[in-house]
Amino acid sequence: MDKERQVRYNSRRSSLNETNNEWWFLIINQNREIIDIQQKIYTLLAPIIEESPSFEGVVKGSGLRYKLLNFESSKKIEPWEVSSVYRNVFKDLKLYDRGTKDGLSNLLADHLES
Repeated sequence: MDKERQVRYNSRRSSLNETNNEWWFLIINQNREIIDIQQKIYTLLAPIIEESPSFEGVVKGSGLRYKLLNFESSKKIEPWEVSSVYRNVFKDLKLYDRGTKDGLSNLLADHLES
């Protein structure tokens, strides 16, 4: 995983409600930019139905931070619409719930904090 300013995302149909999608967004940037990008994501996909606790950390050796958002939304959008939240947006199929406590956060820590 590159340690540069970017947004990575993935989505899947919700396992709790098949009319919703579950979304994962990994934002790598400086704090003030993370807040702005997060707001753009929430605006794009409002209404947010259910949100999981986010994970945050420092990207080692870069001066950047990361934040992982995970939530469900009932809004349906086209894949190209996600690119409106930031200039470097990439789909990342590795972003999904691992089914174990801290599974995804451990993956991020291994790739970004080491």
